[in-house]
Amino acid sequence: MNTKLIDSLVQIISSLTTEERINLEQKLQVKTISTEIKLSNPQDEPFVGMWKDREDMEDSSQWVRQVRQQEWTS
Repeated sequence: MNTKLIDSLVQIISSLTTEERINLEQKLQVKTISTEIKLSNPQDEPFVGMWKDREDMEDSSQWVRQVRQQEWTS
């Protein structure tokens, strides 16, 4: 830690007028953003069910196995 810098800052801050201190405090104040986390139901996402009409993907695990086998053996 740079003690000289800190001592210098303390001295500068101590010499500020009330108005300058208020201004400094406002600039240093952490802005808190109020955000509400809204959890959505994954079933409501547009991508859910996009392949429901594909007969070749009725058993998705089998489909993946078949595609992998075709890719890895060719």
